[in-house]
Amino acid sequence: MVCASQPGITWADVSSIFDLAPDDYFAMLYRTYIDDSADQRQEFVMVAGALMGTDKQWGEFSRKWKMCLRRHGLEYFRSSEYNSLTKQFERFHDEKTYPKPTGRDAARAIRDELDAIIKKFKLLGIASVIPLPMYRQIVEEYRLTEKLDPDPFSAAMQNVMQECALLARDQLLRGKKDRENIVAFVCDDSDNAAKYAAAYAGFKFKNVRFNDALGGMTHQDDKKLPPLQAADMVASIGKEMGFEYLKSGGQVELRRLHGWRLN
Repeated sequence: MVCASQPGITWADVSSIFDLAPDDYFAMLYRTYIDDSADQRQEFVMVAGALMGTDKQWGEFSRKWKMCLRRHGLEYFRSSEYNSLTKQFERFHDEKTYPKPTGRDAARAIRDELDAIIKKFKLLGIASVIPLPMYRQIVEEYRLTEKLDPDPFSAAMQNVMQECALLARDQLLRGKKDRENIVAFVCDDSDNAAKYAAAYAGFKFKNVRFNDALGGMTHQDDKKLPPLQAADMVASIGKEMGFEYLKSGGQVELRRLHGWRLN
């Protein structure tokens, strides 16, 4: 199921799109990539992130997230704007009001408050980090297009979808339901919306064993939906780890929101 975003949509509006039980799961999807700093057009690492919670968790979470944003004079959170101190975080770039490094410190304090909200509600975070040169070489050399999607965007998203489906079906409590859990996906309504839909369709086609655990997909405006803003954080953490991997070429350590699953 695909639905265009609506002005002023609430979490209750989004969850009502799906015919799910209150203790079924919703996974917010987000993706980013890491550029070669010497060539902004060359993508080095594709990162996909997801954040899972139940209808009840997301409803309460959204209220707390919005309260935090309003308290700090923000309309929404995006990691790219936080990292560059632009748009929603532009005031922290003013060195007269915030001499270095106080602007960055103030922005980080807000991000840390939002991190704490994610931890409070015990949401499940998943990230997939794919080094692109290595991935493309494997796909070409071993002719794995039937098993691995040649498009790394879809591959990263499908990897995350599989982890979400496995968690929902095999590991998370069913609550009072007399059936297995179902997970529905929500992603940002951007230029990549068609790619998200194609990745989901491809995943269902290649993984029929998960069909009973899949509840559909919808696209929403991340500026209006706090759960998608939180999923952006998951992808951003994966991006940070990707940078570390590129520098060290070895094991990396999760420094924020410990206990998340990364692949």
